[in-house]
Amino acid sequence: MPIAALVLGGVSFLFMIGGFFLTAVPIAGSILSFGAPLLSLTGIVLAGMSMSQAKQTGESNGMAVAGLVMNIVAFLLSLAVALTCGLCNACLTSAEMNRDATGQAAAPLGDSLGNQFAASMNRISVSMKLSAIKMGCSTDPSGAQAMQGFHPSVAGQYQAVACQVNDAFIEAVGRGCDEGQHPCSSASVLAGTPDASRATNLGLDPSKCYAYTSGTAKVIGCNNEQTQQFQLIHLENPAAAM
Repeated sequence: MPIAALVLGGVSFLFMIGGFFLTAVPIAGSILSFGAPLLSLTGIVLAGMSMSQAKQTGESNGMAVAGLVMNIVAFLLSLAVALTCGLCNACLTSAEMNRDATGQAAAPLGDSLGNQFAASMNRISVSMKLSAIKMGCSTDPSGAQAMQGFHPSVAGQYQAVACQVNDAFIEAVGRGCDEGQHPCSSASVLAGTPDASRATNLGLDPSKCYAYTSGTAKVIGCNNEQTQQFQLIHLENPAAAM
């Protein structure tokens, strides 16, 4: 039993990591996120039973104690992931299951709590893309090297403005205005907005695209299911972040 407890603790950690990185993948993310705390909880029970058995027989309980500690740590961390990434994925999974036979959403997803949470979660991806753009411009002011973060079909039209990306805009995209600090940006799902056509014209699902607006500055990024990459599809007035 102590070995089983250790194994369950290790598997729980793997499930937790998988749930975190697969937040945007329906079903799979939910299974991993919610499965992790269940596995670690089972490991805690087994470790406790092993410690009790060792006490009765006079055997060493070192492995059981290690299993207990590992599973307690795994449970606390995986519970946090389940209550954040897991709930977000559950909402995304529900939205996917509610799609009609034509493949279109049965209802607008712009007001979906799950999608709004996904928009906030993807701030990190957009900030990383913008940081890479700024770094590329530092070595090539023409902006040519900065185009790798864009969808290839629109990269050319944003080369002239890419090098206007500055630290203030990167900071704004990474911070929601509900935090009460500036610069900041509002995050929204592209589906149901006037910008939705920017995604559909590229064959992308607007419900998996997110817009970040700070003053007159705006950037839009999408999860491209075909390439399995997060790509920018629009950049507007990056130097005007507020």
